[in-house]
Amino acid sequence: MDKKETYIIQLKDMPLGTQEYSFQLGDEFFERIEAPEVKRGSVAVKVSLKKSSHSCEFTFVSDGFVYVPCDRCLEDMKQEITSEDQLVVKFGDEYEEVDDKLVVIPDYPGEIDLSWFMYEFIALAIPIQHVHPEGECSEEMMSKLNNYLIEERTGDEEEEDNSSKEIDPRWEGLRKLLDKEETK
Repeated sequence: MDKKETYIIQLKDMPLGTQEYSFQLGDEFFERIEAPEVKRGSVAVKVSLKKSSHSCEFTFVSDGFVYVPCDRCLEDMKQEITSEDQLVVKFGDEYEEVDDKLVVIPDYPGEIDLSWFMYEFIALAIPIQHVHPEGECSEEMMSKLNNYLIEERTGDEEEEDNSSKEIDPRWEGLRKLLDKEETK
């Protein structure tokens, strides 16, 4: 069972030194986060915490997979995830995310919930483009997509088509500018 309390680390009274934590994040974790990027997956996260007298340094190592929509067919696809990320936590008067790598937490209660940070690191590890390997996209969606694609033509065919079409006079000035740039 995935409970929010599982990801809360008490830092205030923790002794100086290094602590290790392991988390297995599954579908229940991603559903509870309620963020749009990832709804399902299985990711193992190892967290190393090094506490010093003035800060706590976290290292998150994530390895597993998540399901994201394919950019081409919109069907869910399995996306491998591997990342290593750092987070520094300092104590202060109130909670503040100073930047991507530094967080200030209040002295009392002196705890941090790692769930959102783990989720963000996983979401940031997802490549910008995610597409099924060739031939694995939904056949129905690919059929619909192909109905709207313009067939590729050779450069000669395009030039013939362009020369036979009348150019909108509003674009003629732009064409002259482009021609001047090409001759430089």
